[in-house]
This record gives sequence, C-alpha cells and structure tokens, in this order.
Amino acid sequence: MGLEDYENLIRRMDEMEKLYANRYKGFSLELPPALTSVVFEYWPEMAENPAKYKPLLFKLGEKYIGEIWEEYNNCDSLNRSGGPMADLYPVDTIDKLKPKYDKRCQELKSTYPAAGDEFWDEIIREDYEREKKDLQFKLAVHETMKGVFNAHYIDDVMEFESHILRYFERGMYLMCALRYVDEVYSLD
Repeated sequence: MGLEDYENLIRRMDEMEKLYANRYKGFSLELPPALTSVVFEYWPEMAENPAKYKPLLFKLGEKYIGEIWEEYNNCDSLNRSGGPMADLYPVDTIDKLKPKYDKRCQELKSTYPAAGDEFWDEIIREDYEREKKDLQFKLAVHETMKGVFNAHYIDDVMEFESHILRYFERGMYLMCALRYVDEVYSLD
C-alpha cells in the first residue's frame, strides 16, 4: 500500500465517521419516541397519565430493548459481519404458542387429575392470554426497532470495516435504551 492509498483510506475513514454521526443522530432521536408510541398503543391508560407509569415504562424499555438487542446480536441466522436488522429469530410466534399451551394443559391434567379439567383450563387460558399479549408487544417493539434501524442503515460501510459496524450497532442500541430511559423520566 502506497502513501496515496493510505491517505485515501484516511480520507474515507473521516467521511464514514461523519456519515455515522449523522445516521446515529437520526436513529437515536427517532427510536425512543417510536417505542413510547408502541407502549402507549398497547396500554392506552399509560398515555392518559404517563407520569404515573414512569417506573413501569422504564421496566418495559429495559426489558424489551435489552432482550431484542441481545437476540439481534446473538442470532445464529444473522450474518456475523452485520447487515440490516434481521427478523427476530429464534422467537415463539403466536402460531406456536397455542399448541405449546395445549400440551402443557394436558400434562397438568394428567399429573394433577384431582384439580379438575375446568380449573386447569382456566389457569392455562389466563397464562396463554398473558403470554400472547407479551409476545405481540415484543414483536411490535421489534418491528419498530427494525423499521427505524433499517431506515438509517449504511450498506456501503460493510465493504469498509464490518467489525466496526457491529460494535457501532451495539452501541446504538445501548445509547437508544438510555435515551428511552431519559425520555420516560421527562414525561411530566
């Protein structure tokens, strides 16, 4: 590599850093309000009195941003050199949830027959509805994150330094989680 090639590489790095800074700014500003709107859509009572629900909003943000961030970065099906955000995998879908609960119900009925079928049907139904809502919310949060992330994804960076992009992506999620927390605490 000659001196001219090296200077071109340095120039390219400076250009990419500026592009990163602009993309990151847009991403980190767009994601927290988008996530808050998902929360408010699923729990309208929070939108009516957000200050009252600050601790719960904080926990939701911490839980879902953290889980999705980890699943995205540890996803076996993901190209390890980075790339646009993949669909969440592996994750239960609503279709897989019902058979899982039906099987669980049968196991409980056969293990504890004295409790009665109606008792177990009601318990399992309540658990199923709770987990179904949780899963629907998690998928909605993921779709929101994916939409914002992919809108700001820089494809040509992959040819430049893929391992830097991976760390940058992880940093973006962490910073967005922190910004989300800041937003929750300023909901007065």
